[in-house]
Amino acid sequence: MKIAVCEDEEVFSDQLVGYINEWAKEKSVFAETFTYISAARFLDEWDESEDYDILFLDIKMGKMSGMDLAKTIRKTNNDIPIVFTTAMKEYVFRGYSVSAIQYLIKPVKKEDIFSCLNKVLQINKIRKHYIVNDIEKIIKIPTTDIIYVKMSSNNATMVTTEKKEYTFRKTISQILTELDDKLFVKCHKSFIINIRHLESVSKNFAIMSNNETIPLSKDIAGQISDMFSKYNMNKI
Repeated sequence: MKIAVCEDEEVFSDQLVGYINEWAKEKSVFAETFTYISAARFLDEWDESEDYDILFLDIKMGKMSGMDLAKTIRKTNNDIPIVFTTAMKEYVFRGYSVSAIQYLIKPVKKEDIFSCLNKVLQINKIRKHYIVNDIEKIIKIPTTDIIYVKMSSNNATMVTTEKKEYTFRKTISQILTELDDKLFVKCHKSFIINIRHLESVSKNFAIMSNNETIPLSKDIAGQISDMFSKYNMNKI
């Protein structure tokens, strides 16, 4: 697990990291913890660190509070679990506006930290991810966020709901095997689509949730149409 602790008081930061390490050892989980002394310092690295599994944010920090930091994060990412820590009880109910999973009063208790980490570990077990070794970095993408994959020469481009594209070197067969999800279908020699994000289908084209048009091979169009109907019937 990749964990961020944003706390401007060293004694509380060290305490959190200590509890996290204890939990990881007990659960036999590899936990990598990154500490930040301010919200600004965290945001400086945010573009490169959006694959955190959980964020522990202090409410009262310098110029930018943990609450303001959470609001900034939620503008581009609604999934990362956020836990607030503070010495001020009056802030408790404000955490709901940014979908915080927990609000802990300082000094935090070990059992409360363990509870938060257990909750996130369970979420991660349920939610599948695809690991992309992008040109610049390694990224963990929730499979439900993938709209489609396009092949071009020896490169694959993965398009996601976050309006981001990731390019990496793998074959279309490798990607399908690694996704290991029946809702991902090779619909054309150069495309894999996610049925979850299919909006409409015809004999020759599929329209995806981002309004892009994807070509369909003639021999697969009927199967795609059937999968699309079954998926939406199950949702109903």
